[in-house]
Amino acid sequence: MSFTITRTTPPKTVVIKIRRAFAGTNPTTKIFFSILTQTSTRSTTSTPKLASTPTCFPRQQQQQHQQQLRKMSTSEIKPQFSEGSDPSALSPALNKLLLSAGEGGKWALTNEGVAIERTFKFKTFAKTWDFMTAVSLQCKLKNHHPEWSNVFNTTFIRWTTHVPKGLSSKDIELAAICDSLAKDFGEQEPTESCAMPNLADMAVVSSGDCCTPKHLKK
Repeated sequence: MSFTITRTTPPKTVVIKIRRAFAGTNPTTKIFFSILTQTSTRSTTSTPKLASTPTCFPRQQQQQHQQQLRKMSTSEIKPQFSEGSDPSALSPALNKLLLSAGEGGKWALTNEGVAIERTFKFKTFAKTWDFMTAVSLQCKLKNHHPEWSNVFNTTFIRWTTHVPKGLSSKDIELAAICDSLAKDFGEQEPTESCAMPNLADMAVVSSGDCCTPKHLKK
């Protein structure tokens, strides 16, 4: 006795029909068709599992991807100058600093356009510390400080004015001074790292409302 089963209904329905058709057969036949239908059900309902797609890139690839996105976006970002600044007077000096302007600069605008930032790398920690000391002296003279972080021989610096928010003449002037001092201390080609800006961000949060003049604080 032979049977031909054509799958025209879902697997579970096929199994029910077969079992009903052979309900009156002998025990051996019942066992055989029970095994047959179970095997058929598994083979028709199972689907191969797709290999899971990685949710993140390897560390180096991820950093390169972020850098590419950053370079693509910075050319479209417009600088936001602080209240009281003269954009027409500051823009030429700012363009000389910006990498996106193509005038030999190395600084990049942040996403909101209210700050410029870049990384400096030196041969040794001592050179890096000397550079930071020289920058801090200029900060004291100009009464203006950066957001920055340091790991061994690398320093990340971000210039912005907090009150009023945006880029001011002091930010642009001190960024240019940083470039000049970096040459004096033998700046090397930096290795980009997303950790450096993050360290500076954490420091900003920890410092609280440090930049608002006392007469403006509530």
